[in-house]
Amino acid sequence: MSTPPSNKTLRVALQNVGCKLNSYEVEALANGLDHRGYEIVPFGAQADVYVVNTCTVTGSGDADSRKAVRRAKRQNPAATVVATGCYAQRRPEELDDAGADLVIGNGQKAQLIEQLEAHLGGTTANSFSPQERPRTEQFLSIDGAVTQGRTRGMLQIQDGCDEHCTYCIIPSVRGHSSSRKAADIVAQARSMVEAGYRELALTGVHTGSYGYDQDDQHALVSLLTDISEIDGLARLRLNSIEPGYVDDALIEFAAASPIFCRHFHVPLQSGDDKILKRMGRHYNRAYYTERIERIATRIPDCAIGADVMVGFPGETEEQFAQTKNLLCDLPMTYLHVFPYSLRQGTAAEKLGEHLEKSAKKSRARELIALSEEKRLAFHKRFVSRRLQVLTEGRQDPGTGLQVGLSDNYIKALFTGTAENNRLIDVEVEQAREDLVFGASI
Repeated sequence: MSTPPSNKTLRVALQNVGCKLNSYEVEALANGLDHRGYEIVPFGAQADVYVVNTCTVTGSGDADSRKAVRRAKRQNPAATVVATGCYAQRRPEELDDAGADLVIGNGQKAQLIEQLEAHLGGTTANSFSPQERPRTEQFLSIDGAVTQGRTRGMLQIQDGCDEHCTYCIIPSVRGHSSSRKAADIVAQARSMVEAGYRELALTGVHTGSYGYDQDDQHALVSLLTDISEIDGLARLRLNSIEPGYVDDALIEFAAASPIFCRHFHVPLQSGDDKILKRMGRHYNRAYYTERIERIATRIPDCAIGADVMVGFPGETEEQFAQTKNLLCDLPMTYLHVFPYSLRQGTAAEKLGEHLEKSAKKSRARELIALSEEKRLAFHKRFVSRRLQVLTEGRQDPGTGLQVGLSDNYIKALFTGTAENNRLIDVEVEQAREDLVFGASI
């Protein structure tokens, strides 16, 4: 095992910008750096090396990524600042200008530590072409618990996407869909459970397509089955899955499994068929409705979330109303609402009828308000009922109460004492839009 090229232990600070997959990658990089002898410190601390895992889904992701690089350079001008991730893949020169000393594309991310050490040793790191679509051949892995590890852990099973929705830049920066070997996933899952994790959440760019690049359309349910058999694992969660991949086999597995979390996140984007077609989405309103209703019927009290995009080019008031009305009618729990953000290099860039920013903001506010109503109604359903929560061993700073999370994605603050990382029952006494209050039993 190699060591940092220095007589002292180098301090490394890592920052995630963007999605849950990026967050997993930062944990995996921190885990690898910790095993190599580096000291992991918070991003706000003085460090010798700063690593920023960037995002480019929206313009704000670009801006936040640049800010993180500039912040690192201000904190220690002598430090080595490394930028990686989706914005680094797409616009490496802009991160150079922001102050990054080393820019590493998504296809090289698994070799980031080796490239960093080469750079620190005075060797030029391997370059990459932002014009070429990367493909993940080697996946970042977490060996046991991460530094300051949690009760719930993420586990990457897939990378890349071949869907090419017209608004999305991700297929060009994350590359071709690539599935991780099942044996490697199960081995990491077992290692994480042995290290103390009680819940694992499987993540990827296009998680539902797991196995499709290997012509195995049943691979995801097979993988879930294998992971479910690991002794000591209390919960198994899927972070997000596209509508076309929510098949009956997956729903039936979820309904029958004693550890699969009652929680589905199924992106909608639009409830209007014409807009869905312009987006390049491969389903329609009726199909989405049937899938969501089937989940709700087969899995009672299941939390169901969705991504929704407003203000896509050409979206009329009537088409937005179609989306809102559909979401009002469906048994949704919460919504992640995004105003359309133009990305250079996407097909949607060339579409006409781009909307004013004010119209997009107004529509987003309407759906955010609807999401709050839906989530509050879902939480109220559990007043005077028991919820099983996984304790996090920490106190809420505002109330001093203990904190836990239910399998159906409800944050609970509760009185009483409970050990960290334990499944306990909480009697729900009061519901708020963002959480519930109760007492441990």
